[in-house]
Order: sequence, then structure tokens, then C-alpha cells
Amino acid sequence: MTNKIRDPYTRRASIQRQLLLDGSVNVEALALELDVSVATIRRDLTALEDDGTVRRTHGGATTTASRGADQAFALRESIDSEAKRLIAHAALELVETDQTLFMNDGSTILALAKELLASDVSLTVVTPGINIATILSESPRIDAYLAGGLVRHKNRGTVGSFVEEMLCQINADVAFIAVESISLNEGVTFSYETDAKIARIMNKKAGKTVVLATARKLGQLDRMTAFQTSDVDILITDCTDEDIIGAIRELGISVIIASSKEH
Repeated sequence: MTNKIRDPYTRRASIQRQLLLDGSVNVEALALELDVSVATIRRDLTALEDDGTVRRTHGGATTTASRGADQAFALRESIDSEAKRLIAHAALELVETDQTLFMNDGSTILALAKELLASDVSLTVVTPGINIATILSESPRIDAYLAGGLVRHKNRGTVGSFVEEMLCQINADVAFIAVESISLNEGVTFSYETDAKIARIMNKKAGKTVVLATARKLGQLDRMTAFQTSDVDILITDCTDEDIIGAIRELGISVIIASSKEH
């Protein structure tokens, strides 16, 4: 169903929302969706490009090109990107208005941040992810707290005692934690002690812990254990292997299988 939007500001906001979720847009598809001419969409994209928020491409546009640490993050974001988006969309269904959320950093959490921004839910979010906080701060309905500390060059996340002290003072309703790996015997694990400690505090200080993990991360093991797998309340994954999922459910964990059917 099309929905003609005559106001250019509303229309461009809709285009930016689509860019936020998809990373790119197509001129003809936008014209059909918004029930306006291709020429109108092209003028909108030109205006957005002049504002520095999009980059025009042949037949459409993408979000503004990233540099430095953002490029490294963009590379990680491209791995299993569709699975991460499905997981983020499923996670959004668990969020209730006026909740306080913990969100660690990572590309799956970034996908969730985009879903939250595109929604109309009112929240308080605490995160060590600079890019996560920046995206969420664009919504007037979301109070985004950046846990301040040492900024890591590779992923633009904060770590250290200042981050940990701040997290320890907050009582969250839900902690959304993207993991590097999850093992039945060794728990939720990360490559670095700092990431594990942040996840450990979030797990302890939240009423509910929701782990976000793509299929490739299940049954794997990294150096540092944050907390035991049995401490997870809900796992959201794209994995459909019943042997793996069944073993996780036996620990008393609710498992949500994210699939395209949810869209």
C-alpha cells in the first residue's frame, strides 16, 4: 500500500528511516512506496546529500561513507548482516515503553539501536558504544547514556573502571548483550577481559538478560567468560539446528528463532 507524502520534510525523514534500517535506498522503490514521482525522490536525495547525511549512488543512495575506526566496524557489520537484522528485529519485540535497557556494543547491538530509533518507544538506554549512543540520541523519546571511559580505537566503544562504576549504579530492566561466543559448559565468552567484565556487570544489574548471537557463535569459545550460560534468560538467534537449540533450552533458557517470517 502506498502512502503519498506531500510534505518534503516528512518524506525525507521517511527516506532517512529507510536508510537507517537498510543502509541504502532505490529511487524507483521509494517513489512507489511514497507515491511520488522519481524526480521528487531525486530532489529529496540531493537535498539530503547537501546536508551530508547521504551519499548518492547510481539509482539511489547510501548512508554517508565512514572512515577510520568506523570502517573497521562497518566490515564487521557486513558479516551475517541479514541474520543480525533479523535478530535485532526480534529483540525489538521484547522492548516495552519506559524501560531502562543495558546495551553493550557490537554490530548486532547497532542493528538493534537502529530498530529502536525507527520505533516510537520511549526508553532509557545505557551503553558503552559511542556509535550506539549517537544513533539513539537522535530520538527525542530515548534518553541515551554513554558510559564514559577509555575509547578503544578499533570499535569506538568505552572500557575501564569509569564505565564499570557507572554501570554498577544503574538498575536496568533488560540487558541486551551481543556475545562473541556462547558455550554450554564455559558460558558467555569474549576475546577481551574488558568486554567480559562489562557484560558481567550488565547481567548482574539487570532484571533480565537477553543474549543476541548469530548461529556461528553458538557452541564456540573465546578467552574470557563473562557469566554462565544458565544465567541467560532469553537467547535470540538465527540458528535452526535443533540439537544445539534443544541443549540450550534444557538449561531453562527461552530461545527465540529469528526468521524472515517475522517481517
